[in-house]
Amino acid sequence: MDESRISLMSIFIDIFHDRMEIVRNFYNTLVDESVQYAKDTTLHLTIGLLLYIVACVGVYFATVYLKVNRTWGKIKSVKRVLFVTAHPDDECMFFGPTILTLAKQKDCGMYLLCLSNGNFEEKGNERKQELWNSCNLLGIPDSNITLYKSDDMPDDPHLRWREDVVANIILNHIESLSIDTVITFDKVGVSRHQNHISLFYATAYLCLEKKLPLYCRAYALESINVVRKYSWILDVPLSFFLSTYWYILPSNERRILKAAMAAHKSQYVWFRKLYMAFSRYTVMNTLKEIEIIDLELDLELDD
Repeated sequence: MDESRISLMSIFIDIFHDRMEIVRNFYNTLVDESVQYAKDTTLHLTIGLLLYIVACVGVYFATVYLKVNRTWGKIKSVKRVLFVTAHPDDECMFFGPTILTLAKQKDCGMYLLCLSNGNFEEKGNERKQELWNSCNLLGIPDSNITLYKSDDMPDDPHLRWREDVVANIILNHIESLSIDTVITFDKVGVSRHQNHISLFYATAYLCLEKKLPLYCRAYALESINVVRKYSWILDVPLSFFLSTYWYILPSNERRILKAAMAAHKSQYVWFRKLYMAFSRYTVMNTLKEIEIIDLELDLELDD
């Protein structure tokens, strides 16, 4: 009886060892294959990333220095353009590539309408002078700058301004200056700042109510996700593919843009310096025309 028990136990032990060996071999095979798969995937991703970076650099240099697209992607027949911003420094942080590109057109008159003095930190008077210093570097004449200071439009990232009030101010400037092109923020406002967003809805109001003169067209600066926002020139090919209008800066003009931002001394703190170094908005702008059919679709989706 004891011998039979010993024999059965021996059989069970042998079976157990066999099963453990199978499990061990399977585990080792799984680990080895997983490690090899990870290595292969990492290698392929690295090669793909390097190729994409090379492509980005190639597209950037071909566009900027070989002048591949002199007119492709540009807004046609811009003679008198009005940039509508919410705060001093918006013109540098967000619209710089468009402003500097249009400044090179001798037949293009540029105007800036800034609807607050940026007094959120009680530095409104200081920021007013900084705006003029910045625009001087960007090529916008002093006489073409209008800065509003109104209790109805305080600098507050959480406050939406009344669209009808803002719309009337914009319309007055368009009509008095015979503006043919208006450029402002889109409905996300790049940084989701409610003052920025107010400008889009005010412009959209003019379009929907058909108050915008027939000779004038409105365009919005496209907002992008945070990864693209801080990808510098790595976003260039994607922007070309996804956008209708774009403006891109060569490295020497980026230095002008950085100098213009540095003119906003009260705002040029460390994180804005990083922004100017890595933001795609300091390399290129992409714009979309504000059209009634798109606005009506947006309103339906919002409802």
